[in-house]
Amino acid sequence: MRDHDVTMLTAEFDRARRELAASLALARLGSPVRAPILARISAIDAELAVRGTPATPAREHPRD
Repeated sequence: MRDHDVTMLTAEFDRARRELAASLALARLGSPVRAPILARISAIDAELAVRGTPATPAREHPRD
């Protein structure tokens, strides 16, 4: 199996994170859809942290 190289996808991660944050803002508190959105945002944040991308206030998100 071939490993996926995602080293050049920082802009795509940023765009996906913004779209997920918008979806999260529209989801009601307590909604079951929030869990997978938060999981994906956390995965993106972890990947960007490994890359050393500086965290910005826009990267913070509330937890239910």
